[in-house]
Amino acid sequence: MNKVLLVEDNENFRKMLELNFEKANIAFESCASAEAAFDVFNRDVFSVGVFDLKLPEMGGLELLTKVLKVAPEFPVFIITAYGDIKTAVEAVKKGASDFIQKPFDPDVLIEKIRNEIEEKTFPSKKKIVGNSILLKKAITLGKKVAATDLTAFLFGESGTGKELFARAIHEWSPRKDKPFIVLNSAAIPETLLESELFGIEKGTATGVSKRIGKIFQASGGTLFLDEIGDMPLLLQSKILRVIEEKEFEKVGGRDRIKVDVRIICATNRNLEDLVENKEFREDLYYRLNVFPIHLPLLKDRLEDIGTLVKYFIDLYGGSIPGKVEGINDEALMKLKKHEWKGNVRELENVIKRALIVCESDTIGEEDIIFHAKRKEDKKIESFNLREIGEKAKRNTEIGIIREALSQTEGNKAQAARLLNISYKTLFNKINEYDLGK
Repeated sequence: MNKVLLVEDNENFRKMLELNFEKANIAFESCASAEAAFDVFNRDVFSVGVFDLKLPEMGGLELLTKVLKVAPEFPVFIITAYGDIKTAVEAVKKGASDFIQKPFDPDVLIEKIRNEIEEKTFPSKKKIVGNSILLKKAITLGKKVAATDLTAFLFGESGTGKELFARAIHEWSPRKDKPFIVLNSAAIPETLLESELFGIEKGTATGVSKRIGKIFQASGGTLFLDEIGDMPLLLQSKILRVIEEKEFEKVGGRDRIKVDVRIICATNRNLEDLVENKEFREDLYYRLNVFPIHLPLLKDRLEDIGTLVKYFIDLYGGSIPGKVEGINDEALMKLKKHEWKGNVRELENVIKRALIVCESDTIGEEDIIFHAKRKEDKKIESFNLREIGEKAKRNTEIGIIREALSQTEGNKAQAARLLNISYKTLFNKINEYDLGK
């Protein structure tokens, strides 16, 4: 279920938005402070955030920074009052999806939220773009496997378009008129993953209501299991049963439910290493890895950047005030020199930010904004041996946790497994070292 995290300290304004969300059948959880919101964000799964810019103590901008540190791709809309436009633009530069200025029609915000959720759930407007040899090879393989019911396995780093490619395979297949359902193992807390996947019976635990799982939702169609390398071993065995026996059981249920579903998997991790380290089932690996497709990195298809930029300008330009028609040579050259560790997704976000901050009809070099890299300060300010030891331990832990969060794109459940500690321990360390900022 898609849910909105609303953060607004003005009680009357918050209740007004809550009423409008209820009328629009939008599920939400609201908080009056950034501190409460960040705590809730780490305990539940949300699709979109709506943050007021002016909040007591921790402001909306700081909350945005902390949230994006944990989940870099989480979409956030900033609510701003008249006179705060410069700060709102700064929020966009820091990663906010957009801002909306008070007073505003709640329907405008609701439309933005629905568009964002629809884009995440049914990104039909998006398509595979590019003419590079590596991309064409992947497309050819995708069309071949689409005609069958074989399990396709997509390998590629974050941002290379694995979900988009999985959706394309579904659209090319005989199942195209049936559901296409996505489950990202790395984006859902481990405690919630099993019920999200298989569903849960009412009364299984106190306050738990009946829920239909992703597998059943995908009946007759395609289930895309993104980042399957992060799936716990216990669930891996249950997925193997779905593939081999075409049946499953709900959490708290006793009946075996038959299901007809085609599975596409994806990962950005080396599954052979995970198998060797006993972190991924060998039998499941060979059962899934029937038809592998490797998606190219953006740095290996630089010739596609110009085409992609034009595509993103056409795709998003109409929904952003002002009319941007193109990009100049200096800006394009800046893009081609970038490392693109976030691949096409990073390029997409860079162009969306450029469309917002651009003040002419052409994107210039100054409109191209990359997220700054942070460096850890390792300076020792004391020669007391005990203090030096404590500081060394602290700096080491901070560095390792940041590296783990960076490798897992901010997913704490995945990072905890990588560090071989519990989710609670990692969460406490993040708070202790203030790494949410």
